Amino acid sequence: MKSEWNWRAIKGMSLLIYLSMLIPLAVIVINSFNPQRIAGFPPESLSLHWYGEFFNNELFIDAVVVSIKVGIASALLCGAIGTVTAMGFVRKQFPIKNALVIVLLTPMLVPPVIIGVAATVFFVEIGWNRSIWWIVVMHTLIALPYAFLIVRSRLFLFNTTLEDAAMTLGADRLTTFREVTFPIISPAILTAMVLAFVISFGEFTATQFWVHRETTTVPIVIYSMARTLITPEVNVLATLVLVVTIVVPLVALVIQQRLSVNRT
Repeated sequence: MKSEWNWRAIKGMSLLIYLSMLIPLAVIVINSFNPQRIAGFPPESLSLHWYGEFFNNELFIDAVVVSIKVGIASALLCGAIGTVTAMGFVRKQFPIKNALVIVLLTPMLVPPVIIGVAATVFFVEIGWNRSIWWIVVMHTLIALPYAFLIVRSRLFLFNTTLEDAAMTLGADRLTTFREVTFPIISPAILTAMVLAFVISFGEFTATQFWVHRETTTVPIVIYSMARTLITPEVNVLATLVLVVTIVVPLVALVIQQRLSVNRT
């Protein structure tokens, strides 16, 4: 009886925690449809007025475009580098492998603000002019450990006899990877790339050190506007960020399932 009550208490606390996270998000989404300039809750009516204002604002559109460009570039780099690195660490044995894994995972432990400061100092010292590639490199550095871990975990379960059989039949290493290895681990690579995109799209702390018109991302715009007043445009922008972070993983999940079905 006591264990049953404990289990109910755990479920109740879990529900309260989820509600405490979801209710503020729901308020933001609902208020994005509030036609009033000073939003009250609940809104008296619903309208797409502020969405129209949002898409007519060049600052917002530029920030969204920059965030998407940076997210895609970071995702591609994390997918490629994470896959190659994971294969090297899983397939090869060398003395300092464990130490290098720790170094590779360091960005997961170091606060992004420290990474941002260090990267800014480094880029300035080498004379690299401020550009969007600053953010791409930084976001790739932050998201790469996650991509590496995802692909590596899949490679641990990979049956290497399939590669051996392909090479026995005359396939070279590149053909074996393209025809055998890649189709099997592609869902993990896709998952790693999606996670890298989501991390990049929402990254703020490290990005704030090189704010510029060409490098202003969505989180920077939200923070800049929210410092004075939460306007309807901020609610719209925050809602669109939520949509991206939900829709992109769902689309990736559908693609992943189709890839799995095609392999079978």
